[in-house]
Amino acid sequence: QGKLLAEIEAYFHKCYRDTPELLKQNHFTELDGEHGRINERHYRLLPITNWFDETAKFVGSQAVVEVTRMREMKNKSSHETSYYITSLASDVEGIAGYIRKHWTIENSQHWVLDVTFKEDDCKIYADDGAKNLATIRRKVLNLIKNHSSKDSVADKIQRACWDAKFRAEILFGE
Repeated sequence: QGKLLAEIEAYFHKCYRDTPELLKQNHFTELDGEHGRINERHYRLLPITNWFDETAKFVGSQAVVEVTRMREMKNKSSHETSYYITSLASDVEGIAGYIRKHWTIENSQHWVLDVTFKEDDCKIYADDGAKNLATIRRKVLNLIKNHSSKDSVADKIQRACWDAKFRAEILFGE
C-alpha cells in the first residue's frame, strides 16, 4: 500500500506543521521497561478527511494512526514509526491496546515457530512446499497449545516424540 503510506505520512507531516494542537488532543503515550530496556511509544490519531484519496479503498475506515516507538537498551537506542488505518474513530488509548495485542500475538507465534520448529532454517522453496509446511506447522502449534498440559511447547513436542499415548492426545484430543 505504498500510495496509502505516502498519503498518511504526508497528512501527519501537514498536521505537525499546520495543526499541532489536533495531534496533542489525540495523543497517548506508553512507557515501560523490562529486561534492561526502556520502551516509549507515542500513538497519534487523526480522522480521515477528504484530503485522502487512497483510504476510499478501505470501506469503513475512520482514522489513521501514527505510532512512534523508541527503545533504549544499554548504549543502544532505536526509533521507528509505523502507520495504521482503522475503523475506530476515537479512543486513541483503546486503539493503542489493539495494536499492542496484535504485535504480542504476532511476535509470540513467529518466535515459537522459529525457535521450536526452526521455520527460518527451512530450505524448502519449490512449488507449494513452503506454504504446505507452514500450514502444517501452524496446525501442529495450535494442537499443542490446546493440550491441557502446562508444559512448554518444546517440552510437549519432545514428550510427543517419546510417548505415543501423549502424541495421540495432542493429535486427536484428550
